[in-house]
Amino acid sequence: MAKSIQSNTSYEDETFKRITQKGENIVGATFSDCIFQHCDFNETQFVDCRFIGCDFTDCTLKLIVLGGTTFGTTTFADCDLMGVNWADANWSDWASKIEPIAFDTCNLKYGVFVGLELNGAKFIGCDAQEVNFAEASLQKANFTKTKLAGAIFLRTNLTEANFVDAENYAINIHDNIMKDTRFSLPEATRLLHFLGIKLIDADSGQELTPDD
Repeated sequence: MAKSIQSNTSYEDETFKRITQKGENIVGATFSDCIFQHCDFNETQFVDCRFIGCDFTDCTLKLIVLGGTTFGTTTFADCDLMGVNWADANWSDWASKIEPIAFDTCNLKYGVFVGLELNGAKFIGCDAQEVNFAEASLQKANFTKTKLAGAIFLRTNLTEANFVDAENYAINIHDNIMKDTRFSLPEATRLLHFLGIKLIDADSGQELTPDD
C-alpha cells in the first residue's frame, strides 16, 4: 500500500488509503488501476496527471485543480468534490473516451462542466446544486436521484439523458437539446413552467410553483 504520491511517477495496481496531501502540487503522475480510499486531497493541484481505471471511495477532493489531467474509466463514490472546475481537465485525450466518468453519491456542488463532451457520464444520487452544465454534451447521461437545485442547463445536449427520480431541476426545453430525454412524475411537471403553463391545485385553487 502506497503511503504518498510523488510527481512524475507511474503507479499501477496501487492502493492509497487514508493518505493526506492537502494543498500540494502533483505534476505528471500516472495512475493505472489504482484505488483511493478515505484520502484527503483538498485544494491539491493535479497537473498533467492521468487516471486510468481508477476508483475513488470516500475521499475529500474539494477545490482540487485539474490542469491538463485526464480521466479514463474512473469512478468516484461517496466523495466530496465541491467546487471542482472539471473543464480544466484534458477531455480530448484518448483515455477520456474509453468509458465515461462516473459519480455515485458524491458532493458536486458548484462544479463546472461547461462545454465538455461527457456522453454517457453517470451522476447517480449526487448533490449537484448550482453545477454549471452549460453548452456540454451529455447525451445518454444518467442523473438518477441527483439533486439539481440551481444547476445550469443552457444549450446543453441532453438527448436520451435520464432524469428519472432526479430532483429540483429547472430545464428550459427551448434552450436545450432534448430528444427522448427521460423524466418521471411528479418532478417532470417542472418543465411546464418554461412553457407558460400554470398548474392549479384542484382543492385550494392556488397556482403551484415548481418548488411546491
